[in-house]
Amino acid sequence: MPLFVEEEPVFPESSCGVGPAKTLTMEEQRIVGGTEAVKNSWPGIVALKKNGTFICGGSLIARNKILTAAHCVAAIPQREVKLLTVELGIHSLLPSKKAGVITKKVRRMTRHRRFNPRTFFNDIAILTLESNVDYKSTISPVCLPSANSNADQYADKDATIIGWGTLIEGGFQSAVLQQVTVQLMTNAKCQSFYAGKDKIFDHMMCAAAPGKDSCQGDSGGPLLVQPSPGSPWIQTGIVSWGIGCARPEHPGVFIRVASFLNWIRRNMRS
Repeated sequence: MPLFVEEEPVFPESSCGVGPAKTLTMEEQRIVGGTEAVKNSWPGIVALKKNGTFICGGSLIARNKILTAAHCVAAIPQREVKLLTVELGIHSLLPSKKAGVITKKVRRMTRHRRFNPRTFFNDIAILTLESNVDYKSTISPVCLPSANSNADQYADKDATIIGWGTLIEGGFQSAVLQQVTVQLMTNAKCQSFYAGKDKIFDHMMCAAAPGKDSCQGDSGGPLLVQPSPGSPWIQTGIVSWGIGCARPEHPGVFIRVASFLNWIRRNMRS
């Protein structure tokens, strides 16, 4: 089962939600921009590949389960699941930098049945690996939010996005894992930016910062918050969609993980 943090996480070999002690604040990043993550400082991140080519990020939620976005695998028919692999303990996408990386084949992909590729409604999926992964310092699961999380619990709080997406809109993909701090906002505020364009559903959440955002290639990866200094990092969102990258009039949109806890639990049993 995935780990849901309410007070102290309990885990036999490794606590969930391992991450850096702190990340750069938004104010610091306005000077230096997004930064390369410290190698293996986010042991819950994974890279999803098809035929050896990177397609999306994802996160480890149990020994054989990966959480990602449905649109990452929406165009992949079931007969091609055998072409999917997940790399864990990974920092660089370069073939020459594979020391310590574990590669697992995907046995099954489960997209939300009501996923809509036009509106990104229910943009969530779980991948089942062919075998369990052993937890260690470089590979351990993310923490998922508790069931009593309310919709705007983290509004106006800092959150961290991690991934290998392009560094600027229309630019080149990063070869190494990047991290950037953004600020969460209420859905009402987010909808005001997208008024007349797109619907921000209750199971979505938004975040932004001047010149900071997720971008192409970050899809499926985690949006994480650290409720208090030194506490485990909690995956509150999944990178889903947006208009462009880091455009001031269009915040990034994420799937709200807390809205899908029952769906995740059901699909953890399969």
